[in-house]
Amino acid sequence: MISGPKHLQAFVGRELECQGAMREEFELLTELAERSGWRWDEIALALLELTSDYACAQGAAVIVSPQPRRGCELKTRH
Repeated sequence: MISGPKHLQAFVGRELECQGAMREEFELLTELAERSGWRWDEIALALLELTSDYACAQGAAVIVSPQPRRGCELKTRH
C-alpha cells in the first residue's frame, strides 16, 4: 500500500517522500516482471515509456533518456 504525503502543501523533499512511499510497491512490480521472464533492461525501458506516457497525459513535457545515471547500482529484491 502506498502512503500519502505527510503534508498537503508543497515542501522541499516532497519528491523524495513520494519515492519512498512508492518504493516497496515498485520493487514488488519489478520482481513480478522478472519472475514472469522479463529481463531487467526490458522492465526498465517499459517503465520509462510508461512514465513518459503518464507525464504526457498529465500535460508535462518529459524527455526520457535510457542513459544510466552516475553511480547507478543494480538493486533487486532477490
